[in-house]
Amino acid sequence: MALSRDQIAGRLRQFRESLGFTQAAVAAELGVHRPTVSEIEAGRRAVTAEELYRFARLYSVAVSEILAEVPAGAAEAAELLAMRSDGAATPGVRVALKAFVDDRKAEFELEQLLGLAHPISAAIRRDAPKPRDRTDAVKQGEALANMERHQLGLGEAPITSILHLIARQGVRIGPIRALEAEHIDGVYFESADLGPCVGVNWRGGDWTGGRAAFTAAHEYAHVILRDTAREVFVLAPGERDVQEVRANAFAAAFLMPREGLQAYFSEKGLLRDNEKALPHLTPAEVVRAMDHFGVSRSALLFRLRNVGLISPETAAALSAFVVANVANAAGIVFRERRYVGTRLPELAIHAWRQGSITTGRAADLCGMDLEGFMDVMRQLGEQQVLDDDAPPVGASAKG
Repeated sequence: MALSRDQIAGRLRQFRESLGFTQAAVAAELGVHRPTVSEIEAGRRAVTAEELYRFARLYSVAVSEILAEVPAGAAEAAELLAMRSDGAATPGVRVALKAFVDDRKAEFELEQLLGLAHPISAAIRRDAPKPRDRTDAVKQGEALANMERHQLGLGEAPITSILHLIARQGVRIGPIRALEAEHIDGVYFESADLGPCVGVNWRGGDWTGGRAAFTAAHEYAHVILRDTAREVFVLAPGERDVQEVRANAFAAAFLMPREGLQAYFSEKGLLRDNEKALPHLTPAEVVRAMDHFGVSRSALLFRLRNVGLISPETAAALSAFVVANVANAAGIVFRERRYVGTRLPELAIHAWRQGSITTGRAADLCGMDLEGFMDVMRQLGEQQVLDDDAPPVGASAKG
């Protein structure tokens, strides 16, 4: 049943308010006067098709979602935002979180549409009592990391891509889109249909991918322990919540096992058998270790301090140099780690190829405009093989 003008007006107002936009902010984004937005939301003025499309783009939804009887993703995004307490729940954050939830739902819908099963979660669920204090939290995190490394047969070797590894465990992982400058590192939640889901904010400034790797490992601890139902994660020094301290300790030990660090620096001749700490460490050696373990400088120095390989003074002294300059001077090229989930675009292309979703919907799920999507499809040699008896169907056909 088609929605009435008043219902569409109410829906537009609902999306704006749930995302934290003011009418003035929406008007500025759309290039119209504030009274125009007010008139549309009050139902006194019909919204045109072009305006509806622009509203949808601003609110990161499909037009069909605005016109649907039940909007998708709003409840999960609201629950995630309810977990935040630092005042950073800006409209940009709300839009990005809703888009992340919708992307994971789209994955599920496409799997159903294509008759594909999602990889069954192989993550070993473990029980652990709530840590008594920070010291206990660190011990539990380290122990959990050692058990998981043993379970996965990783030994002391660095993890080539924590993002790939988590995906292989059946966790839905993807980027938190449009959050370049927002104060969020990751997100985690589970649901009966979707299973465990992890989102990573890939900042352009973190060009090594190391911060994203630490975030993913942190959230993986929550997947294993199920110690929280949902989380919007901000990596902050001096974390006090003992469960977050435990997850941080897990991430550090999982990505940089103590024995792995000792073996690496021993092989480099920087740590001799009778030495418990590194006598000297240069910026170039820090950058090489960052590349070897796939972590950020802050994570590496924090871990080296915690295992006693460097002093707090050495860590502070090595926190100021420009990583890019040192990497270029030393001829270090960081390995590509920009994998933040490929299942959604792969499913979208598959469904588009057989004509089960529209080109517009496929382009949107791949994060492209129509022209860019078609250019990429030509480069990949992809083309539609349409079956007249299989028109676009289901929620995944929206767009």
